[in-house]
Amino acid sequence: MSETALQLVSTDEAPLANPLRFSIPVEDMGEFALLPEARRFEVNFTLALLSKVASVNNFVAATNDLAVKYPHIRGMSGPSLRRKFYAYRDSQGDWRCLVKGYKAPKKLADAFGPYIKGLIEQNGRCISGALRQLHDCWERGEEVPGYGTWRDWFIATHPTLPLPKKFPGQYPQGWSTRNLRRYAPSRAERSYMTRGLTAAHAHLPKLKRDTSNLRPMEWIVLDDFELDVMSAFLGDPSRNIKPQIAYVAGLMAMCVGTRKHLAWMLGPQVERDERQPDGTVKKVRCGVRAIDVQGLLYKIFSEHGLPEYPVTLIVENAAAAIKPELELMLSTVFEGRIRVQRTSLIQHKTLPNGYLERGGTPWEKGWVESDFNYLWGSLAALPGYKGSNERLNAPGDHAEKLRQMKILFGQGSGKLNLPPEILEQLRLPFPSLDILEKTFAQVLARSEQRTNHKFNGFDAVTEFHWANPALPPPEGIDPAGPNDFRALAVLDQTQMQMMRPVGRKESSIERWERLSVQNARKPLSAGILALFLLTPKEVVLRNHSVTFTHNKTGYTYIDEKGDVLAGLEEGTKLLVYVDLQHPRTALVTTLQGAVRGTLAMLGGSARGVDVMDSEAMKAARAQRATVVNRVISEVRARPLHVAKNEQLAADRSHNEALIERYEAETAQLTTAQKIAAAVSDEAGREAEEQSTVKALRSARNESEQLLSGESASKEAGSSDELSSDQFL
Repeated sequence: MSETALQLVSTDEAPLANPLRFSIPVEDMGEFALLPEARRFEVNFTLALLSKVASVNNFVAATNDLAVKYPHIRGMSGPSLRRKFYAYRDSQGDWRCLVKGYKAPKKLADAFGPYIKGLIEQNGRCISGALRQLHDCWERGEEVPGYGTWRDWFIATHPTLPLPKKFPGQYPQGWSTRNLRRYAPSRAERSYMTRGLTAAHAHLPKLKRDTSNLRPMEWIVLDDFELDVMSAFLGDPSRNIKPQIAYVAGLMAMCVGTRKHLAWMLGPQVERDERQPDGTVKKVRCGVRAIDVQGLLYKIFSEHGLPEYPVTLIVENAAAAIKPELELMLSTVFEGRIRVQRTSLIQHKTLPNGYLERGGTPWEKGWVESDFNYLWGSLAALPGYKGSNERLNAPGDHAEKLRQMKILFGQGSGKLNLPPEILEQLRLPFPSLDILEKTFAQVLARSEQRTNHKFNGFDAVTEFHWANPALPPPEGIDPAGPNDFRALAVLDQTQMQMMRPVGRKESSIERWERLSVQNARKPLSAGILALFLLTPKEVVLRNHSVTFTHNKTGYTYIDEKGDVLAGLEEGTKLLVYVDLQHPRTALVTTLQGAVRGTLAMLGGSARGVDVMDSEAMKAARAQRATVVNRVISEVRARPLHVAKNEQLAADRSHNEALIERYEAETAQLTTAQKIAAAVSDEAGREAEEQSTVKALRSARNESEQLLSGESASKEAGSSDELSSDQFL
């Protein structure tokens, strides 16, 4: 077997011709001395053993004998000694390869590393499958970065051998599965490609954020969620919703500084039939809406008030989002005391072909996400539990429960069609929404009282317990429960020694109450709270009205009195607040928060005016006429139109004077006489016009005759001399 230039051969060939130097060179002694003593001993001892087996005939047997002789020393097995010998030989006698943790120089091509990483990242299953794909590509003759095809590699590594017609079954050095695994991408890189950026964050450095200095309600995080428990919904005929087993979604608002749940709401995600514009019926599932977020804000500030310092709302750009119009309303109406901070929206390429991943950033609101884990774990004992992944985590009988509920709740032909009063009496394996809300409230209350947590910035609390329950406790000491330090003030030294101190963390409710005493909040008036229930819309003043669309329905509002939109130019941006349950009026403010007034809906209904209702049509026309007349009067009042308006007024006065004089002159005449006089005057004008036309016709005929006589005389005397008469 051919070896390196040192002529080292195996035991089947001649002895070693040029033995290696099995000692530390003098020039490397300084570096060698910096190693720990244990490492220096291992290197010297290994060099001594390798020097003994370097020139023996039976190399394998000699290394095995040494392994038997030194079984108590780590790394002295036969294969390990042979591996160290080959590494020392291949490195030209470099002692560094014998140091623990040494990595041999990379033997793979530089361009091959990124290629194998990308190949593994694009395989969503396992690394072994990606490596098999590499070997398959190599066997098919495809080009591999850094090596080319197997033909290119064979010619470069075996220049003296003929090129095989078929793949010879050889791979480049270092292409073993065990070795290629060393070049696999990190867990974060693989998770990013296979599961997305959210999963990759679990394998990336964590940013620790200190929330100990936050005051109550200074930071409020809002998030939507879906419970791991399904509920029984008995239907709503008014909205054409049938009885069904529904998923349950909700909204949560948490104070970051104290981890108190400020407000929450639950709702079934029921399915209903919705007729599309093309006439088809589509089944849709209800979810969290923007109006629900406004209701959550109303609950927060109506129950807890508003502090003196600014409040920051941390929201996503997903279901629990605050629309730009609502954000503008909060910043203007409350003069910057309620601010909105949005977590970044993910938009990045995950594959070279350009597909995008879009989603939230749960790591930026980990306070509420971690609290969800505790809540879902506490609700896991409820009936109807489905798990975060219904297919993997739900109990085995979950699908059978759903099938039975479809039979009981079924509406239509071939179904039971049970009425709601019978459905209410059934014993179902799924809780009702009422029971689920009560249970959820109890779990939230218990979570706010827990002290076994690792919340950042929470103070330590020391409680005192009566150490010996058999002895009667002193007055003021509760033997069954904890006692605070104030109860120790009446105890003597002997009694204090019998009290056992127990340390714990303060709970969320304790921290909330303690900090609330230091940071008082003021309640908001009913009028201000009502703004949270109005739907804000950013509009543009066009065509002397403001118009917007909500849920595919158009709303148009006009200024009947003319004092709300007066002085505003076309194209001015405004903010309107509408109660969509009663949308007949809309409050208008500027983008800076200045209140302009109230506008009225044109026609009084977003659906339009009923053409069969004559009174409503008359009122709508009169409502529109106010705007039309105001526009006309404004146009006529322009300075450039004054002169024309004055001339029109003078002409009108002149005509009216003539009419009055005529009426005075003909006041004694009967109607028939007035008509006859008007007809005779008309006949006289027609006769005069006819005589004028006859005179014009006779004059034209005389001129035509004169011109025709002159032309004839010119033709007769064209060759004769002119006479004196003709000349004259």
